[in-house]
Amino acid sequence: MTIKVLHLIGGGEIAGAEKHVLSLLNHLPAENVNPLLGCLLQNSPLADLVQARGLASVTFPMKFPLDLTAAIPLIRFCRESQIQLLHCHGTRASLVGRVAARILSLPCISTIHSLPEFDYKVSWKGRAALFLDYHTLSLVDAVITVSYNLKEYAVTRREQKGLTFPVKIIYNGRETLDFSERDQLRDNFRKEYGIPEHTVVLGTIGRLHPVKGQFFLIEAAQLLHKEFPDLHILLVGDGPSRTELQDVLKASGLNYTLTGYLPEAWRILPTMDIFVLPSQHEGMGLVLLEAAQAKVPIVATRVGGIPEILTDQSEALLVNPANPLDLALACSKLLNDQALAQKLVTKAAEKAKLFTPEKMATETAALYREILK
Repeated sequence: MTIKVLHLIGGGEIAGAEKHVLSLLNHLPAENVNPLLGCLLQNSPLADLVQARGLASVTFPMKFPLDLTAAIPLIRFCRESQIQLLHCHGTRASLVGRVAARILSLPCISTIHSLPEFDYKVSWKGRAALFLDYHTLSLVDAVITVSYNLKEYAVTRREQKGLTFPVKIIYNGRETLDFSERDQLRDNFRKEYGIPEHTVVLGTIGRLHPVKGQFFLIEAAQLLHKEFPDLHILLVGDGPSRTELQDVLKASGLNYTLTGYLPEAWRILPTMDIFVLPSQHEGMGLVLLEAAQAKVPIVATRVGGIPEILTDQSEALLVNPANPLDLALACSKLLNDQALAQKLVTKAAEKAKLFTPEKMATETAALYREILK
């Protein structure tokens, strides 16, 4: 039997959750699952990307973050398309999707990609998201988390409500990326952004948002500047902190590049001498699998699901969050010890092979069958 599943997500950007959904759409076994995409924001870049790949998508526009009227066209579509299961990604989608699923008497699964309180720059919005998520938990049939760290959070919330739905960890998977022209990619991007060949580049990829910790990376680079005077900071991505980050970078006296959003940001990884993920929290850190495939030494914070996929001193150097000095010391250690850096990239590349989209999709399809029983 083929299960018709609607994946519901905000879709306003291409970040970790959106990459996760795109990978599921591409890898869920066709003989078992017929997946469709539903986005909640007009002009969704995710919907455009999915349609460009010949996959089905539909939009149920929300006028504001708590706009439940989007459930009306969603309910109509599910009835007309004979959807058998709703799979919601993120708090916005869970709010609308759980309500619609209950009205339709459809099973509903939510995937938690990150902690809701860290998803919003304004704290009251995070608290509102947590409140609504908590009070609609009774409408789900199962929850997926992308790390054990998030599972602990989900189980605590479930027990506070006295509920018994299953919580299953399904780690993100990343397709094998083509770094066969690694040196060419490095040269091309360095020329494009005017970065000299022998300059030391500390880089990161992610949404420009306080939770991603880019401000701490800038502070760490300032501490490193005396030891490495030709240091260059490379920030890839876009988001609400862009203007503030640009102001801080201008005042820092550092050489820097702020690229904005890049559709295939992984291609810029060989440009970096160290990939730094200075996040305050990460559900799993999908971008770390990309950096591992690119064989770029990794420094990351010891938060969320990061220690579950990379072991400190074996596959990366992990440091405490919000600590520029620790970041600077770890980067200095790698830049001064090429043997250690080579050991880390070799081990990390092997570890990344364990996190495949096929495994993620197979485990997800198995949960669908379990819930539908």
